[in-house]
Amino acid sequence: MSDMTAPVVRDASAPRLVFVDTEATGLDHRVHQLTEVAWILREPDGREVTRRFVPEHTLDGAEAKALEITRYHELLADEPRTPDAEWVDVLLADADGAVLVGVVPDFDARHLLQACQRVGRTPTWDHHLLDVGTLAMPVLAAAPEVPRGVASLCVSLGVPHDPGRAHGALYDAQQTMRCFDRVWELLAGLRTSGAPLPDPVPRPPSSREGSSVEESSASASAVEESPAEQVESR
Repeated sequence: MSDMTAPVVRDASAPRLVFVDTEATGLDHRVHQLTEVAWILREPDGREVTRRFVPEHTLDGAEAKALEITRYHELLADEPRTPDAEWVDVLLADADGAVLVGVVPDFDARHLLQACQRVGRTPTWDHHLLDVGTLAMPVLAAAPEVPRGVASLCVSLGVPHDPGRAHGALYDAQQTMRCFDRVWELLAGLRTSGAPLPDPVPRPPSSREGSSVEESSASASAVEESPAEQVESR
């Protein structure tokens, strides 16, 4: 992709944005539990606040693949855990009236909603969710496609990506934000120059095709009413 970018103009009337990522013990939000949650609050003036928590949880019913991909036993098992009532209150203060931004953000939003319900809190974030994979589609694809996951977005948009840090909630939230910013930089450049859309960027091969660019992740997928109905990993 060409480097036709321009600075993004901050708009004081823009919504507050919360770039969020969650990791869990499996795909099914009805069964599996959050193991890590992180977000970056961005105010309309550009100020940012970063948060990360390891919620209290058990491994009851956990999927071995999810624990492997998130390197749970290596990175998370011994971390101090925060009760839902504590981190949820921080989230609700940060996300009040904000738009949640993610890659497959409904996966995150479902878990966050359940956490709120467990402690008797009512979410006040905006009911619209912003999927960066969908946002990026017009500048990457020649036609509608399944939205790309975090790693594929980074490769396609030229955002440096460290596979060794992938599937950590904070890193993925940060990468989601960087991809979001990159898309708006490209669009600002196109508006300034009047140039046509860039040529489509081939979708990087997934792990299912023998590449490590984007692993199929139980911790980074969404499910519908049946766990078998899984969408592409984030």
